[in-house]
Amino acid sequence: MPMSFDTRFLIAKLQTAQGVAADYAGADLIPAIELAHRPLEADRQSRDLVDGNPGATGADFLSRPRVRVTAALEASAAAALGDAPFWGAMAQACGLAETLTATTSAAYSPRQDDAFKWATLVGGFGGSQGAPGTAADFLQEALDATGTMGFTARDGELPRLSFELTALYGAPVARSAVVAASPLDVGTLGQAAYVEADHVSHANTTFTFAGETLILRELTMQDETPVIHNDRPNDLSTRRGRRRYTGRLVVTAPALGDLDYFARSLDGTEQALLFRNGSAGNQVEFRADRVQAFLSDMGEQDNEVTATFDLLYLRDDTTNEFRITAQ
Repeated sequence: MPMSFDTRFLIAKLQTAQGVAADYAGADLIPAIELAHRPLEADRQSRDLVDGNPGATGADFLSRPRVRVTAALEASAAAALGDAPFWGAMAQACGLAETLTATTSAAYSPRQDDAFKWATLVGGFGGSQGAPGTAADFLQEALDATGTMGFTARDGELPRLSFELTALYGAPVARSAVVAASPLDVGTLGQAAYVEADHVSHANTTFTFAGETLILRELTMQDETPVIHNDRPNDLSTRRGRRRYTGRLVVTAPALGDLDYFARSLDGTEQALLFRNGSAGNQVEFRADRVQAFLSDMGEQDNEVTATFDLLYLRDDTTNEFRITAQ
């Protein structure tokens, strides 16, 4: 019987240490807007011998096997103020530090130390040990996942967090082979920490840039940090390289008397950015205090002139490159 694509799922749980699988259960399910699970990614190498005969004579082989997961999640707050939102573990696995303030907020900024964290990923098809699903469905556990995280807000859409995680390869197992109390016996899948986000709109969202209330059409943050997967003698690991955060801003072009974005682009003026979406208790704030915005295009949308900027997020002492707060 073929596997159902609708039964794909993802669990992500922080590990206590590198190489040590986390304890997880179905309640750790990550509810995703988009989810792509590549259970085997590898480098294909050729053993093409020159032996005086035409054609391929040596068999290819795969090296550096790994798991890659990409997911888009709603940028929403936690079920209770001061708790971590459902995306918190994945954010920490992508190089962000978590600061929880009881009954108030959960904040995430790029780490300023080397205390990086990794996550255990569990995915596959037919995760629930009950229906739906078939015995042929497979589950996969992958350790030491780390990666990159992005942020996107567009008018009329849900604000989202995007993740791309690389983990050490773990061989999938058929669901029929999973026995009770084994690590992959995830039980009933649940979404206990999931909270719906409000869409970006006039009623739900406030936005300022360089102290001006610009008409926002799109705001992004993209993590360009390289993710390194090592598979060498005495070194099987994943890690993040030197970090760099960029992005894009599209607004209705403001009057030059309000904001001379040509001059600011030419001299590289640094400015602050503040985006808030949702109401108190289910609000997500994206803040960056040192942003360079370089004008890259003037366009049209709805017969209005738009201005597009390429963003560079710079580190400061308050938010580092940025801070995302669930409050």
